[in-house]
Amino acid sequence: MNPLSKDDQNELKINPIHEFLWALTGLMLTIFGTFVEVFFVIPQGTNLEDLNPTSLGVTYQLVGVFLTGCLGGKNAGAYAQIAYLVLGLFKLPVFYQGGSFEYLEQPSFGYILGFIPGAWLCGYLAIPGKRRLEVFVYAIFFGLLVVHLCGILYLVGYTFITPLFGNELDPNYLTDGINLYTVSPFFSQLTLIPVIAIIAFVIRLFLFY
Repeated sequence: MNPLSKDDQNELKINPIHEFLWALTGLMLTIFGTFVEVFFVIPQGTNLEDLNPTSLGVTYQLVGVFLTGCLGGKNAGAYAQIAYLVLGLFKLPVFYQGGSFEYLEQPSFGYILGFIPGAWLCGYLAIPGKRRLEVFVYAIFFGLLVVHLCGILYLVGYTFITPLFGNELDPNYLTDGINLYTVSPFFSQLTLIPVIAIIAFVIRLFLFY
């Protein structure tokens, strides 16, 4: 159940031109973020030279996915990811390992497909109401769950369909895939949620909506 009141939900209407601009911005952020790894710095002493950057094992890709939803709404979020998907499938190297229709054969492709409903849900939950940090947090969280749900469903289908074409898979292929693509990166992705929420809150604060 959406906790926003009816007045809150009717408060904000996104102009189609603004939706297009946010979608374009989201597309660019998603492409750029795909190739930029997330690091955090652990101080080892008082000297700046002793700073130890440590990778979280994820990229900033999800920042583009969910920030678009928080700022531009459900349509802008979905449009940005549809454009990202189309560009990648038509051989533009916007995916992490390039891009082409052969990416459909990647067991992780379902997570990319999940960007579309994930961004849509995030925008649906975040944009109608007033500017609230906690709303952004739960909108991003549920959007992330949708991404992983789509990814797992695709992985299940891939695991059962691939052997029909003569490709034998390890008996632990499905569990290993879920561990690799969902379990392992999930905590690191959770740490991005407050960052995205704060950025969205500040931007909407300055833009007065």
